[in-house]
This record gives sequence, structure tokens and C-alpha cells, in this order.
Amino acid sequence: MKIVDTHAHIGTSRNTGVTITEDALINAMRKNSVSAALVMPQPVGYEESCLVHKKIYELSKKFPKMIYGISCVDPWVEEDSFMGETIRCIEEYGFKALKINCHGHNISPLSVLCEKIYKTAFKYRLPIVVHTGLGTPVSLPSLVMKPATDYPEVIFILAHAGFALYCDEAIVAASLCKNIILEPSWCQTFMVSRMIKTIGIDRVIMGSDHLTNLPMEILKYHCIDLTDEDRKAVFDTNPGRIFQLDA
Repeated sequence: MKIVDTHAHIGTSRNTGVTITEDALINAMRKNSVSAALVMPQPVGYEESCLVHKKIYELSKKFPKMIYGISCVDPWVEEDSFMGETIRCIEEYGFKALKINCHGHNISPLSVLCEKIYKTAFKYRLPIVVHTGLGTPVSLPSLVMKPATDYPEVIFILAHAGFALYCDEAIVAASLCKNIILEPSWCQTFMVSRMIKTIGIDRVIMGSDHLTNLPMEILKYHCIDLTDEDRKAVFDTNPGRIFQLDA
């Protein structure tokens, strides 16, 4: 069965100090039979995010259809710099989504600074990955409901789906906004079951966040009552559709 990891990183996080190299990512994917990964920078400053984006692009050229990029630029930087790098990621690098790291960049999805992200996602028909959970109050899942309502054509992915503590809130947000998808890395298996039963299998995707999480995040979906077709949806069909991996 094909497995797509929708939440992977390379680079060094300024929050945790954890470093993930390109070789470590590829080795972990091979070890865990992961066919493709959506890769983004760790929480970093503007200049480093540009360097990591370029590394992701180079990795995607080396491993086509195995590595896909997600742009993550600090919304606080000057707008011309932000837009220049974001457009480069989309038009030159062919990245598949945009990321708002509420915790890493200390910004709320309700901030006016995020409007440029929503408008860009709408223009290019790209999904937006939004960090939720750690870093409250700016990373509360409910805060994504307003932009999701304002931009109903844009798909919003709640990374970590509330990060265990706010899972129920993530489920409520997704129940009320049909363009919200849940990626429940770090969440308990019983909460993942609740997500699937509440909003449906078609709106849940698997992500690891950290390489050591990868086997555990895959195992989650073998520990709950799912059919092979359900697992195929979470691992392959849903990510392919949401991120337009075959486009």
C-alpha cells in the first residue's frame, strides 16, 4: 500500500534545536516504506527558510514523485520579501501547499498578516497547512474557522489536529467547516477514531512531523478499526487529492 507522509521537515528548528537532514529523511522514508512526503522547513527565520526551500526543491528533483515541497515563510517579514519567496516556491519550485506555523512564528490565523497567505492559496488553488495545538492561544484549532469560512474554496489542514489536548476542538472546527482537513500527528488513537467517525475518512490524512514519529504514526491506523480501503484513503487517496500530487 502506498503511504504519503503529509507532514515532514528538514533543517534545524529554532524552537527545539532538532535537526533533520535530507539523508535522514530519505532513509526514514525507505525504512518505513513511505512512498512520498510533503516537506517543509522547521520553524526558522526568513533567510534560513529560503535556504531550506531551495534544499527541498533540489531534493524533489533528485527524488521526483517522492519529495514534494510546502512553503513556510514567517508572515512577520516585510511583504515584498514574503511574497517573493512564496511565489518562487509555487511558480519555480512547484511546491504543493503553504504553511502557517502559528507556534513557530507566534502568529494567529486571525492576524491580518495571514491574509496574504489566504489570498495566495486561493489564487493558486493550493491548500494551507496550519499548525495547531502547542503554542496556544494563537494555535487554537477554532481560530482557523474564520479564514476557512471567509475562503470556502481553500482547503485548510489542521496540522496535529489540536495536538492531543485540543483534539475535540479540532473535530468541532472540521465539523462546522467542510473545507477543514485533520492531520492528527501526536494525537491518541481513540481521538483519531473519533475524528474519522465524526467527519469521515475522506478528511483525515497521516503526517509524522518528526522522523522518529513516522513508524508510530503509521501504526496508529493499524491499531484502530479500519478497512484496507480506509487506510488507503488516509495514506494515499486523500493526500493525492488534497495536494494534487498527480497534477
